[in-house]
Amino acid sequence: MMYRNTARVCRAGVVNQAVIANVTAVLFVPFARLYGFTYVQLGILAAAGFCAQLAADTFLLFFIDRLSSKKLAACAAFLSCAGLVFYGTLPYFCDELFFGILAATAVFAFAGGMLEVVLSNAAECALSESGGLCLQRTMYAWAQVGLALFLFVFFALFGAHRWNVAVLLLAAVPAFVLVCLPAAQLPKGECLAPRRTAFRPFYLFALAAVFFGCGAEVAVNQYVSSFAQELFGQEWGALLGFALFAVCLGVGGTCFVLLKKRGAPFCILLFSALLAGGCYLAAALAPAPFALAAAVACGLFVGVLSPGAMSAAGKFLPQTGGWLLASLALAQDVGGAALPAVMGAAAEGGGIRAAFLLLSAAPFLAAACLFLMDVIQKREQK
Repeated sequence: MMYRNTARVCRAGVVNQAVIANVTAVLFVPFARLYGFTYVQLGILAAAGFCAQLAADTFLLFFIDRLSSKKLAACAAFLSCAGLVFYGTLPYFCDELFFGILAATAVFAFAGGMLEVVLSNAAECALSESGGLCLQRTMYAWAQVGLALFLFVFFALFGAHRWNVAVLLLAAVPAFVLVCLPAAQLPKGECLAPRRTAFRPFYLFALAAVFFGCGAEVAVNQYVSSFAQELFGQEWGALLGFALFAVCLGVGGTCFVLLKKRGAPFCILLFSALLAGGCYLAAALAPAPFALAAAVACGLFVGVLSPGAMSAAGKFLPQTGGWLLASLALAQDVGGAALPAVMGAAAEGGGIRAAFLLLSAAPFLAAACLFLMDVIQKREQK
C-alpha cells in the first residue's frame, strides 16, 4: 500500500496526542494527594495545555502550507518526547515541582497540538478512503482507553507515587513517531484557492459546529468522573469514568466510520448531535446511577461531531490546503477550552447537574450548524 508508512505514523501520532492531552488530567488526583496541589493550580495546568495547543494552531495557520509537513512533524515529535522526558524526571531534581510540570505541559502540549494538525492534514489527504479524520478521532478514543488501562495497571502494581516512571515510559510514543517519519509520505495540502474563498457560509457554520461539538465532548469528558466518584470513590472513580467514556468514544467513532461508508454522513452527524444533547439532559435530570450511564453514553455520539464537520469542510472546500484544517483545529481548541470553563463556573454556582443542563445547548447548536451545512451543500450540488 502506497501510504502504509503514512498510516503507521498517523496512528502513532494519534496515540501521542491521547497521551499529551490527557496525562496531566488523569494525574490530578495523585498530584493533589502527594503534593497538595490546589484546584487553582490544577486549573492552571489544564489552561496551560489548552493555551499551548491554541498557540500551535495559530502558528500553523501561517506556516502549514509554507513549510515541509515532514519537518514540522519531526520537530513536533521531538518536542513531545523531550517534554515528556523532562516531565518524568522533574521529581529527581526540581524543588518547585508545580512550575516544572507547568513548563513541561506547555512544551509537549504545543508540540502535540502541532503534530495532531499536521498528521490530520496528512490523514485527510492520503487516508480519506479509510476514514480520514473520523478514523483518526476514533483511534484517539481507543488510545485514551489504552492510556487509562496502562495507568490503572501501573498504579496497581507500583503505586501512584511512581507516576513519573509511567510518564517516562510514555515518552516512547513520540520517539516511535520520530523513528517512523523518514519512511512516511506526508502530502502537502497546497492552498490553490485564495483564502478569502473559504469564508463562505458553509465554512462559518463548520467553524461553529466544530466549536460546539468539541466543547461538548471535552466538557462531558472532564466532568463524567464527577458521577463516577459518587459511586466508586475519588481516585478510582476518576480513572473509571475517564476509561468508560473513552470506550464509548471509540465504539461511537468506529460505528460512524462504518456507517459513513454507506453514505449520508450529514444525517448520521445530525442524529448524533441530537442524541448527544439528549444524553446531556438525561445526565442532568436522572438519578445517580442513570446519570452516570447517560454521561458515559454521550461518548457514543459526541465524539464524531467535530471531526465530522472538519472532514465535511475539507471535502466541500478542497483547494484551501492545510490552512483550512488548522483554522478549524483552532476553533476546536477554543471550544474545548471555553465550554468546559463555562461548565465549571455553572457547576460551582449550581452543581454538576445544573452545569449539564446548561451545556446541553452545545450539541443542539452543533446539530443546527450541521443541518445548515447540509442544506448549503445540497443546494450547491443541484
